[in-house]
Amino acid sequence: MSELKKAFIQRFGENRVSDYPSQDGDYIDLLKIEVEKKFPLTILCTNGLSLYNMPVPERYKGLENNEIFFCLPGYWDLEDKDNPNMNWPLKVIQKLAENVMENQLWYGPGHTIANGNPSTQVSETMKQDNFLLAEPIVLEDLFAPLKVGDKEVRFLAIIPIYHREFERKMHEGYPKWIKKFRARNGNEILDDYRHSIYKSRWKLF
Repeated sequence: MSELKKAFIQRFGENRVSDYPSQDGDYIDLLKIEVEKKFPLTILCTNGLSLYNMPVPERYKGLENNEIFFCLPGYWDLEDKDNPNMNWPLKVIQKLAENVMENQLWYGPGHTIANGNPSTQVSETMKQDNFLLAEPIVLEDLFAPLKVGDKEVRFLAIIPIYHREFERKMHEGYPKWIKKFRARNGNEILDDYRHSIYKSRWKLF
């Protein structure tokens, strides 16, 4: 059992933490954590990314050890593995983990990754075409930094965002953008029905 899993069990309880079954070709192990806020949520989290010491710039010293996660609503069915509208988080989280470790990069709050080149919408039902890494919003209390061995592990939510949201984030800067995102009830829970926080310039008369 990994040290991260032990720490999660201590925080959430043994009945809420389990290993997610690995698939052929998986780059990293995953954990599934069942939590409740106003309604049940499932967290799909990397298990071992924090063993990699990210080469952070000097001003971000102390943020070298991160795990990334998706926050799934109750209706999300990860077991429907043949459904591309449901199984894409499994593929994306593996790609993101492989990208940062194999290319010796670092992930921090505000980093964005395009879904493909050029970027395309995530699935038929998820129209967003970029991913934003952010500190937990809804899960801010449950996924606060966690002491694992001699490391302080931080958690970054993977949030799908629209192309215009990506452009405005790049233009405005992350601190201003995330403040607006949170003010408009944006959060890390995957939502096929979420609209952009920016209204369309075009109106129908």
